[in-house]
Amino acid sequence: MVYDGLLSSREKASIDDILHALQEEIPIIEADLESEYGKSVWYKYNLGLFLSNLLEKYQIPVSETRRFWDEIKNFATKENRKRNEGTKAATRSFYHQCYTLSQLDKEVVEKLTWRQWQDILDRVENRRDTRIFDWIKKYPVKIREDDWREFEKALYLYLKDKDTSVFNKEELFSIYDSIMLMCQKWREQFNIFSKNHPKSAKIKNRGAWAKKYYALCFSKKKAIRSRTVNESICKEAFDELM
Repeated sequence: MVYDGLLSSREKASIDDILHALQEEIPIIEADLESEYGKSVWYKYNLGLFLSNLLEKYQIPVSETRRFWDEIKNFATKENRKRNEGTKAATRSFYHQCYTLSQLDKEVVEKLTWRQWQDILDRVENRRDTRIFDWIKKYPVKIREDDWREFEKALYLYLKDKDTSVFNKEELFSIYDSIMLMCQKWREQFNIFSKNHPKSAKIKNRGAWAKKYYALCFSKKKAIRSRTVNESICKEAFDELM
């Protein structure tokens, strides 16, 4: 641990007190939550609520939250958090993501698994328009893991140079729905393709072909001046590529 900047002995003592408290509290709360919720999304949600209280308790400013999450990860937790979180932004920090999750309604949180939440919390651009959480909340069923991964990739591609604030909620939701439809059709059609052409080199490069498919769907949508992608566009794009 290194003290950053010129600190008085009182300030250093205060930091030491906080660190000592974290070393006492974090392992206990993590163990208790795992005992009650396992490694489920509710473990992370309730841990986030606890972290929110810590930020208030220790009066941690927004500019220092990344350092605070790092202090917990490096000095307080007994969990082995191996995931590469990067250094420039806090968005990939496990503790930051738990905190972010805890700020959402429970009705939203329950719709996705922790792995799915990590996908969207990693991609800041995909959640910049916070109405996506409203869309997740109203989505009628739990979303398949493979569909969600493709949705996140396709949405990221769609949002390049897009300002979604120009759409009202109904228009935006129809766009999200159509992107999900596009991803589901890709999965369904690619599975059929794989069975019919088991030796095709395209199977090994599925990710690259998926990206081409999404780009082509969006291009065809634009050509007919449609706001959304429909089933006809999906089939036409897949047949053209594959």
